[in-house]
Amino acid sequence: MDVSQMRIFQNLLYTICLFVALTWLGGCSGLTQYVPVEPPELTSAEQDRVGAAVEKKLMQMLGGPYHDKALGKDLSRSVQSAQPFIISVADRSIPALYPLPGGRAIISRGLLTEVRSRAELEALLAHAVRMSSNVYENHVARSMVEATEEVLSVPSRLYDPDSAEIRLAKLFEQNPCEHDCLTPIRQNSDKIGVQGLTDLPASVKRLFTLQPGYDLLAVAQEFEKIGDQAKAIATYLQAAATTPDEPRILGSLGLAYLRAGQLQPARRHLQKAVELQPGYYRTQMGLGYLYLQLSRYNQANQSLATSASLLPVTENLFLLAEAREKIGDVDAALSLYRLVAESDRTGKLGRAAAGRLAQPTGVK
Repeated sequence: MDVSQMRIFQNLLYTICLFVALTWLGGCSGLTQYVPVEPPELTSAEQDRVGAAVEKKLMQMLGGPYHDKALGKDLSRSVQSAQPFIISVADRSIPALYPLPGGRAIISRGLLTEVRSRAELEALLAHAVRMSSNVYENHVARSMVEATEEVLSVPSRLYDPDSAEIRLAKLFEQNPCEHDCLTPIRQNSDKIGVQGLTDLPASVKRLFTLQPGYDLLAVAQEFEKIGDQAKAIATYLQAAATTPDEPRILGSLGLAYLRAGQLQPARRHLQKAVELQPGYYRTQMGLGYLYLQLSRYNQANQSLATSASLLPVTENLFLLAEAREKIGDVDAALSLYRLVAESDRTGKLGRAAAGRLAQPTGVK
């Protein structure tokens, strides 16, 4: 073998080794799921169907729908699009925009508090329209394509915590528009007060005035994280007084009372939160758990069934099974315990559900 042939052989060997190494590294790091795939080819009707299904579940993951109906109407009127476009507001303080298929997007309450003019609002909504139109075109993972196809082809089980809709919603939750794409909206947001918001709809301006209460909410949540329940409840109360009738604050206060074992104030605040925002799974679950503690089993069953229909998770499914057991619906209780055991095989609730199923008479 002459020198030129040796060099060709060495280059070929190097190329083969490099390919093997990169393939091995990709498999070890989990990058194989991001191998480029073709985006799904969906009709307009299929896009609408997928978008509607994902929106319902993702909205729950983001804090539930914001309770001010006027806000949604004002945003819809501000959208400038040749095609119908649905914009929904999630009750979440983190600024983010979530484009969805089918001419839809979810915008967080927190992002709207950073908008300071009608021009910025319209620019933000126009950006949402553009992103929704090509939501599958950027960095599409195989898991997203497969979940999309399953949403369209496989009927979901009742209360299925691992449904295709939920899996797809989680994937969209992981890819919000948070930073660079929001820079134009934030350019003038730091020095303008309420007096600079004159051309915005009243419902959007109102969000700015609520911020002191939500700042206190964040402080209270930090107290809870370090286990200072007394300071947490005191700060939640201050937040509720500063910003009245906000279900996010009232629900957090009610849940804090519930964790502290103070059932009567927990009931008062959770009931008010659910009255203002009935379509949020977490406060419905908290209220259902409270009713279980008070032995009000029919009310517990109603609240927990609502919670599980909005977003089934192992917690509300297990509590719903307990409520069904208490009212004597043994077959329904067994079915729910079985679902929890299958969905959470190694978790605490999964093991507890398996224990209930292993009892000689199923449940007692």
